[in-house]
Amino acid sequence: MKITSVKCILVSAPYANKGDAEREICLKTGYRPTAFLKVETDAGIYGLGETYAGTYAPEAVRGIAEQMEHDLIGQNPMSVLEMSDRMRVANYYLGRMGLTQCVIGGIEMALWDLKGKALGVPVYELLGGKVHNEIMAYASGGNNKPMDELKQEMHDYAKQGFRAVKIRINLLPDIDAIEEKVAVCREALGPYIGVAVDAAQGLAKYPWSVKKAIEIAKRIEKYNLLWIEEPAEVTNYEGFAEIRRNVSIPVAGGETVTSLVEAESYLKANSLDLFQPDAAVIGGLSVFRRVAQMCERKSIPIAVHAWCGGVGIMGNFHAAFASRNCTILELSSVPNPLREEMMVEPLKMVNGYIQVPSTPGLGVHLPDGLEEKYPYLPGSVYRVPLTVS
Repeated sequence: MKITSVKCILVSAPYANKGDAEREICLKTGYRPTAFLKVETDAGIYGLGETYAGTYAPEAVRGIAEQMEHDLIGQNPMSVLEMSDRMRVANYYLGRMGLTQCVIGGIEMALWDLKGKALGVPVYELLGGKVHNEIMAYASGGNNKPMDELKQEMHDYAKQGFRAVKIRINLLPDIDAIEEKVAVCREALGPYIGVAVDAAQGLAKYPWSVKKAIEIAKRIEKYNLLWIEEPAEVTNYEGFAEIRRNVSIPVAGGETVTSLVEAESYLKANSLDLFQPDAAVIGGLSVFRRVAQMCERKSIPIAVHAWCGGVGIMGNFHAAFASRNCTILELSSVPNPLREEMMVEPLKMVNGYIQVPSTPGLGVHLPDGLEEKYPYLPGSVYRVPLTVS
């Protein structure tokens, strides 16, 4: 079996509900772009991958994927790590981290999917085998909205059986507004459902200072939170460590990491209580697994970040089911048709836990007519305006 093509499929789908703060501020068109990577073979088997970079730079992803195709055509797709190394070596001079690694990871994800389909086994079996039968999921939502709507959202999560919820505390005007939102959600969920907060300073044009992050964290410590996520600029590794030393809330981060070098920087600085790798960002499932093992050696649990489409979600979940120190999975509650429509079978959640999938490969497919149904809209990229801190 030989690789015959590597294609980047760009689509734009309606995202979130009208009036949602994230949609109104960051996606002026109301549509979010997604980049799927498709590896085709002369045996008629194809694999699908996804890079989260497609939300921010879709046309750049397509250009890099076209360049990668020259390195892979005619090669054996079953030799996944060899293909991954081939791409990394070819782009080593300027692509050690960042966008290039994200695209390499998306193509590698497609190769794992292809190999799993060819062998008739789920991808986690190719990554060392499953070490969980189920993993807890948390409802990821809590965007800024009127308080009565926010309360109802929290009640809905409880009714759906979630045992943990994450809310956003960025894009709020001041510390009082942050505490009010946290208090409302904690009261609505009660004492037995976990609450995590996402400061999302990786998206901020003007991230919080370490001093401000500590002040905010201390104000909301009393609400018994699972973690505070990205409370500082994401490469301020020493700043993360200082926040950890001064607050009782566990500090989480790592979703923007695109390479082992960045992951090592967090770990060397003792920056995190909880690492949040994303296989659609970090350079592929193989890098995800290496980072998970690095964290395991330091007794750091991982909480999978998965804010992409259905292919990236399944890539993350397969890597998670092969990672012993994965304790929780992100499950976005924001409406996005490119999640469920890409999955062969829907995710199964029982009592707040995602059950291990059994479909060969990643359990994803390319629906007929996808590009016609969700045509790519140039300019429909995710952006945080300069006027928003």
